[in-house]
Amino acid sequence: MTSPIEERVRIRPGVSGGVTPDSSYHLLSWPYSMALGRLNPVQRALLHRLGREPVPIEELVEQDLSLLRSEGWLDATVTWSGTDLYTVEPERPQEPPQGEIPAELALSRFAIMRRDRNELVLESPRSWCRVRLHDSRALAWLGPARLADDDIPVVHRLRRDLWAAGLALSPADDQDDGSPSWQPHELWFHHRSRTQLTGVPYGKGAWASGRPALREPFAGEVVELARPDPVRVRVGDPALTTVLERRRSIRRHDETRPLTATQLGEFLSRCARNRELYRAHGADYVSRPHPSGGALHELEIYPVIRRVSGLEQGLYRYDPQRHRLERVGGATPEVRLLLRTAAASATESEEPQALLVIAARFGRVMGSYQSMAYSLIMKNVGVLFQTMYLVATAMELAPCALGGGNPAAFAAATGLDPMEEGSVGEFALGSVLQGAER
Repeated sequence: MTSPIEERVRIRPGVSGGVTPDSSYHLLSWPYSMALGRLNPVQRALLHRLGREPVPIEELVEQDLSLLRSEGWLDATVTWSGTDLYTVEPERPQEPPQGEIPAELALSRFAIMRRDRNELVLESPRSWCRVRLHDSRALAWLGPARLADDDIPVVHRLRRDLWAAGLALSPADDQDDGSPSWQPHELWFHHRSRTQLTGVPYGKGAWASGRPALREPFAGEVVELARPDPVRVRVGDPALTTVLERRRSIRRHDETRPLTATQLGEFLSRCARNRELYRAHGADYVSRPHPSGGALHELEIYPVIRRVSGLEQGLYRYDPQRHRLERVGGATPEVRLLLRTAAASATESEEPQALLVIAARFGRVMGSYQSMAYSLIMKNVGVLFQTMYLVATAMELAPCALGGGNPAAFAAATGLDPMEEGSVGEFALGSVLQGAER
């Protein structure tokens, strides 16, 4: 006798409902909503049951409420022989599969599996839902089909549901899916940081009160930096349009006339000093010359000095509150590796006179902006890059934002936990080599 397969549904978490003055029922889960119209007493009772407990799918069909399932308002759990095997959890309305189910199926190259408490979750940025596996047998059935599985109907049911969800597809289709330029990790990042999904925290949430605006200083010696004369800067700077038109990436520096500590101090002051530190609604906020999401300003600047007049070689941290440098360490192998990596990233044989490693205090943003936090940090890095370009151009220095760095070398050089504070950008700075190509 074949073991029975059952499907039960219930309203997914995070959905609220209400009745309008004209007795019309509405469901809401931002950013989605659906008007159900006027329901009869049996339908209303079933809707309330769906909010409290799982209900056999047959009752949904009988009461003409199947639209709740197709529009993504219900979690659906498949049970076999009285055991819950997996649950289909929609993140948005269903997308009907195209064509017939292929004879051969494989997990999509964009699919990943992760642990959530004591269960496993299978999901993909190309799917309208995620599948939560409750039973280890379901995990075994995700692999290639075996002859012994041919007589197990629930195996076919699982594979059919994965195909309908876009989590599994024909191996041939997976290689020619219309998006060959997307790497899985990039598509995941784009998907999770741009879209409001059911069950995934998004946007600004509760503030993490334990993340102060100012980080603890390093214990090394302190180098005070010269502050620029604001009147001289305002009077002597070229016009904004002139700076925008002149802006270029300049990779080669003048070794006979290197960058000076005074110039570096002016540059850092104009780009990244704390103009104001204030507290509001129980949280610390900062104002700097460049904007930052939520006024959090999680970015820290670590100058790596190779050849700057007035400064010893080594790694420093810029203190934006006191406008000074804190010495982190000398020209260690890890620090030298940061400079070599910068030269390779700029496709130059010569290392920059100064490399500004931009690090992020991740918790300062992640405690507030949830799943979009890293995306916001990257945007903040871009804003800081543009500010650095414009200030360097106005000061007639050689700026160049770099495409990559060495987070492991930075962590080793600073002794910082890369999960707490890690490098997220690099910017080369030096003196302009007269007559050099730009």
